[in-house]
Amino acid sequence: MSGLLLSRRNCLKALLALPLLNAPAALAAASAHRIVAINWLAAEALLSLGILPLAVSDGGYFRRRIATPVLPATVHDIGPYWEPNIEMIAALRPTLILSDMLAPAIQDSLRRIAPVQVVPVYPPAGPLWPTLLAFYRSLGRQLGVTAKAEQLINHANHAIAQYKQQLKQAVGQRVLVVVRSQDGKFVTVYGANSLPDALLTQLGLRNAWTLPVGAMGTANVGVERLFSLQADWLFYTELPTTLTRVSRLRQPDGLWQQLPLVAAGRARELSHFFPFGGLATAVSLAQHIAAAPGEGNRHA
Repeated sequence: MSGLLLSRRNCLKALLALPLLNAPAALAAASAHRIVAINWLAAEALLSLGILPLAVSDGGYFRRRIATPVLPATVHDIGPYWEPNIEMIAALRPTLILSDMLAPAIQDSLRRIAPVQVVPVYPPAGPLWPTLLAFYRSLGRQLGVTAKAEQLINHANHAIAQYKQQLKQAVGQRVLVVVRSQDGKFVTVYGANSLPDALLTQLGLRNAWTLPVGAMGTANVGVERLFSLQADWLFYTELPTTLTRVSRLRQPDGLWQQLPLVAAGRARELSHFFPFGGLATAVSLAQHIAAAPGEGNRHA
């Protein structure tokens, strides 16, 4: 009987092979780099470069936060970034792992599988925008798609320049970008050295949040801190969880609705937004910001 039984590891390998065996030839060719992207910025960049990662961390949640580029269903989910499934990663036999800065024990386990590169963008060592562009160029050179990386950068710069032109009547306006907490009482605000801040500069706008932030360019504050803030527009997103939806239903007339920008119809929800994303995320945010002045005032 024991000879007929597969080990847990062999069974896992067999299951992982199934979607790859059924994938189109083009999909298999795109996977030739055999990269596991624990870091979501890396996953977004790879997809934009036409390279399909073998796996990403928390793939289902990735799709809810990052709509484009699309993450195909054939890409494996290796669990949360802070505790990736080491056994599954080993079974995938990657040649490169693009990671966040993880606990030393996890990093050591990953290095025994394949070379590990920590994505050096958040927090940035210098100004964020050039750091982000340098990451795309470096990744493009490393993977042999230099021309594609330059094409992506040129496309992003061109698109953002067009949105800046669209916003020429709003030059210098103050914009606030936040993520709402699940209970609606707190927000994470994006200030200096964050992707929203860098993008607002590219668009000729100003970040309404000029107070101190942490290394990741964020500050966690109570919603009441926003009442006295001088701002022209508010863009917000929230974590797409059941608890968030339940909390909203329980306080339809809460503090959030009393914010001057919300009451004046100058708040816009970002249905898909990952604040530590890449060029596709930046262009998408620029599109939403550029569209707001032409929509007229409406309640969020």
